[in-house]
Amino acid sequence: MNFYDLLKTQAQRFGKKIFLQVDGLTFSYKNFLAAIDSLIDGGKFFSQARNFFTEQKNNPSNVFEVATSGSTSAPKILRRTFESWNNFFPTQNKIFRVDENSKLFMHGSLDFTGNLNALMSILHAGGSIITTDKFAPKTWLELIDNATTIYLVPTKLALLATGQPLHNIRSIFTGSHVLTEAQSLALMKKFPSAEIFLYYGASELSFITYKKISADNAAEVRNLGKAFNGVKIFVRDGLIYVDTPYRVNGFENPGTVGDMGYFNERGELIFLGRGDDFINRGGVKIFASAIEEKLIAIDGIESAAVVKVGDKIRGENFLAYIVGRVDKKIIRQALSPTESPREIIFVPSLPMNAAGKVDKKILRREIL
Repeated sequence: MNFYDLLKTQAQRFGKKIFLQVDGLTFSYKNFLAAIDSLIDGGKFFSQARNFFTEQKNNPSNVFEVATSGSTSAPKILRRTFESWNNFFPTQNKIFRVDENSKLFMHGSLDFTGNLNALMSILHAGGSIITTDKFAPKTWLELIDNATTIYLVPTKLALLATGQPLHNIRSIFTGSHVLTEAQSLALMKKFPSAEIFLYYGASELSFITYKKISADNAAEVRNLGKAFNGVKIFVRDGLIYVDTPYRVNGFENPGTVGDMGYFNERGELIFLGRGDDFINRGGVKIFASAIEEKLIAIDGIESAAVVKVGDKIRGENFLAYIVGRVDKKIIRQALSPTESPREIIFVPSLPMNAAGKVDKKILRREIL
């Protein structure tokens, strides 16, 4: 069994029901199945989806390839089984309020594991996908007006949290980054009828923890909640280890991707940062993500990225790339002396990868 087989099953079950709507083109389950063997030019998202299912059709194995989407190292090709996702969809979809009545708006490349997973979860549920190849938040909002559910990374969600409230969205789920308190509150105001879920996961390990965002916990931006059913978490020497049946092939179990954290008194996972973002400046331990969180909270700063660099005296140091207008003195006053970057660099925008994360590889190359 693979996802092409699942598509055939759902095409028989749902037939003329809309599976995919993208930039003026609409495909029912039945029509999308037929389009796999066509030469239709439906744009990037459609082509990526068609190519994925074509590969599944031509390769009857239950194993398929996905790419990591991390911002700190080169992407890797990983192999996982159909069951490693499909067996988790009942749990995932129940929590995120996804069912056959869902009309999910999403945006971005299917090279990003999170997007591919969201597409397959809708296929499993028998719902519908609404998307566009355009990077245009105004267009997104027009499409969202016909949706019930949203899946976007936080950097994209933040672009939507303005204007009049929309009451048709019943759930929003997001991952890959923490949500700032301001972002969470703005989303709750924009989508007052929606339940908002933040998940923590990794391409190698799939979903790990989740929490439902509320006014009471919006300020706890590093609290990633508790483990999904069937997933066990351990913390050893500060590193987060995960024991899960939903991991990719060949990954150690329990295994770690180098993220660091700890459990609070309620048994919730508190995220400290990615291992590659750990900075040891003269013996002082600093996490880039913690500094970024403080920077984004400063009025006038739209986004920020902290990048680790070498230092002849201290061993390691860091630079802060800032999008926004604010005096450097105000920035340094908002940080403690140990948190103050070696240099503050203002840029018009931050480079993004396919996952919607800041591409720090590009920023590091600019330093060199």
